[in-house]
Amino acid sequence: MKNVTKIFKATCLMGVAALATTSCQDWLTVYPQTQVVEENFWEDKTDLEGVRYATYKQMCSTLDKMVLWGDLRSDSYTLSSADTETGTAQLYQEIRDGKIDRDSASTYFDWSGFYTTINYCNKVLQHGAEVLDKDKQFTTAEWNQMKAEITALRALNYFYLIRSFKDVPYSTKVVNNDTQVQSFGATNQLVVLDSLITDLESVKGRARNRFTNIRDTKGMITNSAIYAMLSDMYLWRASLHQGRWGLESADTFTINSIPGRMGELSAHSVRGDYQLCIDYADLALKSLADQTEENNKGFGNSVDEVVNYGLQNCNMYKNKFDNFINGATPRLYAYSSIFSQGNSDESIFELQFNASDSRKNTVVTSQWGYGDKVHLAISQGALGAIYTDDALRSRDSRVWFSAWDKVLGQSQNLPGLYCFKWSGITPLITESKKCSDLKIARYDNEYCNWIIYRMSDMMLQKAEALVAIGQDNEAMRYVNAIHRRWYCNDDRSVTSQPVENVMNADGTKPAGTTAGTMGNYPTAATKEIAVMNERQLEFFGEGKRWFDLVRFAERNAGGKNGTQDPREWTEEDQIGNGKAGVDMMVDKFLRNEFNNSYATLKNRFKNRYGLYNIIYYMEIKASEGKLEQNPVWNKSTYDQ
Repeated sequence: MKNVTKIFKATCLMGVAALATTSCQDWLTVYPQTQVVEENFWEDKTDLEGVRYATYKQMCSTLDKMVLWGDLRSDSYTLSSADTETGTAQLYQEIRDGKIDRDSASTYFDWSGFYTTINYCNKVLQHGAEVLDKDKQFTTAEWNQMKAEITALRALNYFYLIRSFKDVPYSTKVVNNDTQVQSFGATNQLVVLDSLITDLESVKGRARNRFTNIRDTKGMITNSAIYAMLSDMYLWRASLHQGRWGLESADTFTINSIPGRMGELSAHSVRGDYQLCIDYADLALKSLADQTEENNKGFGNSVDEVVNYGLQNCNMYKNKFDNFINGATPRLYAYSSIFSQGNSDESIFELQFNASDSRKNTVVTSQWGYGDKVHLAISQGALGAIYTDDALRSRDSRVWFSAWDKVLGQSQNLPGLYCFKWSGITPLITESKKCSDLKIARYDNEYCNWIIYRMSDMMLQKAEALVAIGQDNEAMRYVNAIHRRWYCNDDRSVTSQPVENVMNADGTKPAGTTAGTMGNYPTAATKEIAVMNERQLEFFGEGKRWFDLVRFAERNAGGKNGTQDPREWTEEDQIGNGKAGVDMMVDKFLRNEFNNSYATLKNRFKNRYGLYNIIYYMEIKASEGKLEQNPVWNKSTYDQ
């Protein structure tokens, strides 16, 4: 009877939570107050674990927002000519053009799902200690591991919010009713980010290194995932501060004048944060390597062949392009392991979708290449900016599954370039034995996982930070290694070279390699573009590009120069409005896709607030004045 009761209680919990998210005011989950008395719910470890697993499931339900907030406005995509859903196509076009009418934005900007996940986390963190006292089978060590895991999961959801909206409501306390929700205004992005970093620093190394099965190891927060988040967050904080005060403004500083700050914030420097990004990227890679070694114990020589190009803890799956020009079919072991199969050795954290509980990944099927209602195609302009030579572009095997039009059976139905990364593909060699003529066959995969962090993300975060502090050559070693892993050589003049020698270890490029991303770059600025280009190639269709562009714009925001920021200006700090970085981002990247409207886009963005989303108007209404609209999208502040 006890187990049946637990199932009943858990069902009530999930059911009431689902109903709560339908209310505009309930952007934080309202906990059940009727069928199950809350005080009687938290009895033992299984109660905590039930909500803990529900938290991951809830996060899966927000994947559509993660994808669209992180990618839709970027230069990577164009709207699909195959899209037959007129309403969706029109809304997407308005968002991409920056002409959003806040009353018609609908649920695209509804953040309630993220706050539901956050409140689940807060519930577990609030009740964990009392369960520890009640359940003598639940150990302190187990609770500390779970506490670290859930603290990090909460931080990750807030990290999505501040990258998407800038200033957001922030609380680590449980919310049980609408009245409590209405008391929250928005907390400044920099303050929230400091708090997230502080939380993660307090639990780093205290989570589990791995779980008993690979699905949990990759689908739940481990120490490697926490290090990955810290690397990402320090990179963001360094970029945000550099754009406001400059790289050399001070050795250390404390944000004393930001409205909404909570308590004393620790002093830190821009260079120091970039170095911490590098350090934590290394820790994430080391932790991942240790995890892989433990996972693969007992498999002998059956572990997949890897290549690292001399980089420590960067053992990447090795693709097989041997004898390609003699007719041997390329074997994309990296692609099939990372994307088609999922939960690979290179994965740090990915959301789980599977047929066993009928949890389909409907987001990828609607956004990329799966029928006549597909919404997004890969931008020809973006690819053209990276590759000026079509023959060189076709040698990058990532293009075959991320931006390829030679798909059997699809040429008439899906005109343009589509990302089949989350599907399954098989390269098919042609009589010409040239990359440019290669075709692919694909099959649908409705249960593919969604990757949040993986090995190459850590390598390129590290490269971005290295460029920022002037260690350009070291940065390019990571860029080149990732590029070389995917490079398929059909150039007869270099057939004697194995594919791993196509790129030189010092960052120079021999003949026949990619012009747009590889080679000797004379200035740090162009090395920064090189990293950005490589991230775009590596993460097509992974919900990262717009966030990358925002970080680039913030980092290059011009310091104290320019018109004052509408909300962050103070006489002491004199923070500029970020217009310089926005213009640079549009000129260097967005104009590749928005060639006919990029000048208009620069005017519409106006300042750094244009990089962030409009707040769903029903949230503004429900907050009774506590939340203010993003000033760029506020009709009373700016005309559209």
